[in-house]
Amino acid sequence: MDSEVLCIFDTRHIQRYIFRTDSMTEAIGGSDLINHILQDAIRYSLSHIVPSIGADECDFSDDPYGEIPYFKDKRIKVQQIVCTAGNAMLLFRSGALAQKVIRKVSRYYLEHGYNLDMASAAVEYTGNFADDSFRLFNKLNAIKSSSETLEPMGALPIVEREAATGEPVVGYDEKSGEPISESTRIKRQEAQKRNDMLAFSDINTTRIGDGKAYRAVIHADGNNMGITISKALQAASCYEEAIRLERLFSRSISESIATVMDRTMAELETLYRTTTGNTGGFEREFMIVHRAGDDINCVCNIRWAFPFVELFYKNLKNCHIRLFDASKELAAGRSGNPAIPPSIPLYVCAGIAIVAEDHDFHSAFDLAEECCASAKKSAKKEKNLRNGFAGNWIDYHVAEGTKQQELELLRERFYVTKEQVSLLLRPYCLDSEADGQIDDYNSLKRKIEQVKRLHLTDLQKAVLRQSYQIGTKAFNHWISRTRMGGTDLVALLGEPMYRDGENNKHATWFDAVELAEVMGMLA
Repeated sequence: MDSEVLCIFDTRHIQRYIFRTDSMTEAIGGSDLINHILQDAIRYSLSHIVPSIGADECDFSDDPYGEIPYFKDKRIKVQQIVCTAGNAMLLFRSGALAQKVIRKVSRYYLEHGYNLDMASAAVEYTGNFADDSFRLFNKLNAIKSSSETLEPMGALPIVEREAATGEPVVGYDEKSGEPISESTRIKRQEAQKRNDMLAFSDINTTRIGDGKAYRAVIHADGNNMGITISKALQAASCYEEAIRLERLFSRSISESIATVMDRTMAELETLYRTTTGNTGGFEREFMIVHRAGDDINCVCNIRWAFPFVELFYKNLKNCHIRLFDASKELAAGRSGNPAIPPSIPLYVCAGIAIVAEDHDFHSAFDLAEECCASAKKSAKKEKNLRNGFAGNWIDYHVAEGTKQQELELLRERFYVTKEQVSLLLRPYCLDSEADGQIDDYNSLKRKIEQVKRLHLTDLQKAVLRQSYQIGTKAFNHWISRTRMGGTDLVALLGEPMYRDGENNKHATWFDAVELAEVMGMLA
């Protein structure tokens, strides 16, 4: 308790907190709250502990090239290393001081976030940041795995419960009179600070062949972040350099993703105007619900989901995370560390949930998150690594019902034929290194173009989608009859079956047929 400590504050289950509701308005309110609550909590805590910490006793700078006074000025009792949405790392002159702040931050979370949970850990400062942070994260992970998330969700039998969450009702919405919980009240209060609020149902849909209208939820998340910064920190020559790296890494991710998103959204809106002839109304076609660091969540009209991912990837391809800026290092009187690369490429995986207009927002987001996790799983396979890094992959799923089951179980149950043929090739790789491979996204697009050129009726599309279910013999016979009728599907779409390295059979046409109508909107 008397030693200097490196301390971490980690907001738990951020995605669950934001997206546990079916209300997109409340999700946006939760997202906005996450963006500032930890910074607010730390500053509040320092001024309300006994004795309080004055402004001249702490440093909250995030400048990677500025001075770090903690190591030169003993009056500095608290040194912020980095503070982002949901995560912060600080140095404290003593464990006792860190403990006081941790308790105040926890209380602040309870009062201002209600069921938003925070975990913290601290380890003794040794002068080696790589070792200290390694021990810190191990300790944090042990704490998180061994402790329950403490959410004040219980309600006595006599207390009215909120219908959507089951949480106790504490009041009524000022506009609608709807009974709401404390968590909902906080999120709605935060959302009211915005002027551009839309509900999930306000986002436009597109009606496709099955007669249903669809929209999409997109979840994207960066790859390789932990590995990258860990390697860089190990090469850092001292604590100060390591802190600068942490700050630069955090800032670079935010700035890089923001730049990519700005360019992508500008190009997507131009595409919308060119395609539709409309000069307004784009805000009801595509909306960013939550973005923090390399984590992105969007809702859109189905017709823009894949164009968004393609444009995002195009703008991401030459984007790098800066770990070192030679000109600024020289200006600061430092020559830079040759063991640390100036920058590394940025890679992102994405998941797209395609859902009918009556699908609820909460489970649509869960599905998009599962699709993203599936894409990441493929990206991290050793055979798919790009110079040791997990690349850019995409997975998607079309939801048949209004409530979603677990993705992996769903696919095993409904997307495997009696002859054990998987109907899916997804996830797909967006990287140029995958060109010509069976799971190459560009190959999928070429197949889609071929399906579109067939000008199939809705009935013919349905037959083609169901063709793998009739059995191999009947399927091959159907292909032969189609060829005799003048349409050589094998010549147009390639072989209909693929065997992977484990001898599992996959349908190679199904994904293209399923997406042909959706992606064909922009042809």
